[in-house]
Amino acid sequence: MIFLNSLKRRAARATALPALFAGVLLFLTAHYASGQDGATVQAIDVQYVGNQTVSPERIRSQMSTKVGDSLSLAQIDEDIKQLYASGDVDNVRMLSENVAGGVRLIVVVQSRAVYGGSEFRGNTLISTAKLEKKVDLRVNRPIDESALVTARQEMQELYRKKGFPEATVNYSIQPPDDRGYSMVLFTFDEGNQGILRNVEFIGNESFPSTRLKEEMEQKEKGLRTVFGNNGATDPQSLALDVQAIEDFYRDQGFLNAEVTNVSRVRADSKFVDVIITIDEGDTFEVNSLSIVGVTSLSLQDDVLPFLQTRAGDRFAGAKLKDDIKFIGDQYGRRGYIEARVIPRLEEAPGQSVKVVLDITEGSSYRVGRVHIEGNEKTNDPVIRRELPIEPGQEFDTTLIPVTKQRLENMNYFESVEIQPIDTSYTSAGEKDILVRVVEKPTGSVNFGAGFSSIDSVTGFFELTQANFDIGDWSDFTGAGQRFRFSARVGNERRDISVSFTEPWFLGKRLALTTEGYYRDSLFLSDQFDQTNIGGAVSLRRSLGEFTYGSVEYRGERIEVNPEGGASPFFLAEGGDFFKSSVSVSVTRDTRDNLFLPRRGHKISMGYEFAGLGGDVDDNIFTATGSQYFLLPRDTIFSLRGKFASSSNGDHVFTRHWLGGANDLRAFDFRDVGPRDAASLEVVGGNQAWFGSAEVTTPLIEKIRGALFYDIGEVTDAPAGTVGGGLHSDWGVGLRLFILGNAPVKLDYAFPLENDIFVDDDGGRFQFTMGATF
Repeated sequence: MIFLNSLKRRAARATALPALFAGVLLFLTAHYASGQDGATVQAIDVQYVGNQTVSPERIRSQMSTKVGDSLSLAQIDEDIKQLYASGDVDNVRMLSENVAGGVRLIVVVQSRAVYGGSEFRGNTLISTAKLEKKVDLRVNRPIDESALVTARQEMQELYRKKGFPEATVNYSIQPPDDRGYSMVLFTFDEGNQGILRNVEFIGNESFPSTRLKEEMEQKEKGLRTVFGNNGATDPQSLALDVQAIEDFYRDQGFLNAEVTNVSRVRADSKFVDVIITIDEGDTFEVNSLSIVGVTSLSLQDDVLPFLQTRAGDRFAGAKLKDDIKFIGDQYGRRGYIEARVIPRLEEAPGQSVKVVLDITEGSSYRVGRVHIEGNEKTNDPVIRRELPIEPGQEFDTTLIPVTKQRLENMNYFESVEIQPIDTSYTSAGEKDILVRVVEKPTGSVNFGAGFSSIDSVTGFFELTQANFDIGDWSDFTGAGQRFRFSARVGNERRDISVSFTEPWFLGKRLALTTEGYYRDSLFLSDQFDQTNIGGAVSLRRSLGEFTYGSVEYRGERIEVNPEGGASPFFLAEGGDFFKSSVSVSVTRDTRDNLFLPRRGHKISMGYEFAGLGGDVDDNIFTATGSQYFLLPRDTIFSLRGKFASSSNGDHVFTRHWLGGANDLRAFDFRDVGPRDAASLEVVGGNQAWFGSAEVTTPLIEKIRGALFYDIGEVTDAPAGTVGGGLHSDWGVGLRLFILGNAPVKLDYAFPLENDIFVDDDGGRFQFTMGATF
C-alpha cells in the first residue's frame, strides 16, 4: 500500500490523534503495490475516524476521481483540496490497495459535526429567540467554530449593554445523534448586574469631576443614558477610561500624573459605584526646545515661528502633538512622505523638561500612478475627478485626508482607504497611490406618512439614486449623477416632482440640475387654493472653498382658485398666470454640520427677475443668514434671519408672509402680515423680515432642549388692508435625533407682540421633521 498524500490539518486539535492512530492501523494492515499511477480505480471506500457525520456518498460526490478512472496522483491531490474546501472534513488521508484489475482507493476522513440546532441554558434576562439570532449557522451544514466564537462574544456584549458585565457565556458541541447531527449547547452564568450609579474622583485638585467624566466613555445611569448604553460598565471599558484620564492630565502638563487606584464598589444587587484615585503630581515647564535632523526646511522660517511649545511655558502634551503634526505637514507638503518626528523629554533643573524633536526626513517623492480598487459600480472617472492629487505632482501628504473626505462626502462608499505604494514599475523618486473603496447602496425607496403643523397628514413616496447613470440602461448606476422622484399626497397638498443633476456638466465642476413639478397647495389660505406646474434648469458652480453661486431659469403656470364665498380682494386675485424668471444667487456656507451645526455660518443672497415674456412682472430680492456658536457643555447659540422684498407684489404668490414653524412660531402658518379688511385673511406685503435667537442644550442622549425668541414684520401692503406691524414671541422646545440625522422639532411658543387681529389663545404648538440645508 502506498500513501498518496500525507495527512493535512486545518488546525491543531486533540481529535487529530485518533486520525493519526487510524492511519497507522491502515498502514500496517494494507499491502504495498507498485506502479499504481495510471492503474484502474476498482473501488472507492470511505472510512471514518470518530463519528460519521457525513455520508460516504457525499464524500465521493465531492471527488473528481471516480470508479473506472485511471489513478492520477495529481488528481488525487486536487480531490483532497476539494474535500477541505467543502467544509465537511477536518482531516483527510487517501490510501490505495492493490486489487484484481487495479487498485482500491481508501479515503480516511475525520468529518466535521453537522449543525442540528442550539440549546440555551441559564438565560433568564435575554430571550432565547434574541440569542438565537446571534448564531450564524445553518441546520444540516458543518459547524464552523469561528461562528460560535463570534456568537459567544456578541451574546456577552448583549449582557454588557444590559448592565451585566460579569456575565459569561460558554458553548460545547454535543456528540452527534444517530443521524449525525450535533446540537450546540450554550450555557450562561449571568452574574450580578453592574450598572454604573456614580463615579467619584479622589485627588483631582486641578480639574473638577465633571470635567474628568467627559473623558470617559462609560456614563453614569441617568437621563442622559436613556438611549445609550444604559449606564453599563465593565472592567475592559473602565481600563480604557483610566488611560484616557491619564492622557488628559499629561496633555495639560501633569507629566507624572497617574491613576493609582480604581475600585468598583457594589452599592446593591443592581448598581456599582466606581472610585478613581488620582495622583496629579506637579506641572512642568519647558526648559528648552531643540529640533535636530532638519536639512530640507528652514527652522527660522518654516518651523519655529509656528510652534506652540516654547521655552518658559507650561508643558502641554496637546500642544506638543499639534507641533509634531505641523512639522510633519510641512514635510508632507514638499513630498517627504516618509518623514518622521520623534519627541523626547529629557530631565532639566527644577520642575522643567527639555523637549527634543528628532527628525528623520527621508526622501522627497512625486506622484506616480493612481490606482483605484473596489469600485464595481462607480465609474473610475467619477472618483478620479474628485482627487486633488494627480500623477506627476509633488506628493503632498496633506491632500490625502482631503481626498478621503471628498470621497466620503460623495456618500457612495462604506469606507475609503488611501495609501502610498511601491510597484515593480514605479520610477525612482515616485510613489504610486492606492485608493481602495468599499461601495454601499446609493439608491433608496421610501414611503410612508408624515405630519406637520403646516400641512397636516401627508402620505409620501420617494425614489432616489445618488449615483445615477442616465446612459446605462441596464442598472442606471455609476456616473455620479443624481435622480429623484417624489410624490406627496394628503388632505392639504398634492405634490409630484422629478429632478436630475449632472454634477460635472461639460467635464467641469459645474452642476446642472433640471426639475419638473406639479404642486397643488390647499393649505396656503382659507380664501384660495394654488396650483403650480412648471420646470427649472439651473447651473451651480463653486466660487471658493465655502462659497458657491447659481443661476436658474424657471417657467411655471400658476393657477389661483378663490374658494366659494371668498372676499372681493381674493376673487380679484384669481386666474391663470405664466411666470418666466431668471434667478441668481450666491451662498457662503461654513457650517460644521448640516443637521446640527455647532460652529460656522450660512449666508445667502439672491435676486429673481420675473417678467421675461410671462404674465408676471416682478423682481424679488432675498437674503438669509444664520450663525452658530458653541458654548460650554455642548450648548449651541444660534442666530437666524431673513429679508425678502418684491418690487411690485401685484399677485398673491409674489408677496410675503410670516408665521409658522420656520419663523414666528407663536403664530399660525402665514398668519402674520397685513389683512384683507373684509375677510381678515392675510394678503401679505412687498417686504418681510424676521430674526430668531435660539439656545439648545443636551437634556439626555439624542434629545436637546431649546429656548428661543422670534421677531418679525411684514410691510408695504396693497391698498384696503388692515393690521400688520411688529410681531414677536418666545418659547421652549425639544430637538429629537431619534429617527436619524435630521431632527424632529417640537416647539411651543407664546406671543409677546401682535396686532389685534391675531387669534391670541396664549400659544402655539409647532411640529416639523427635517433640516433646512
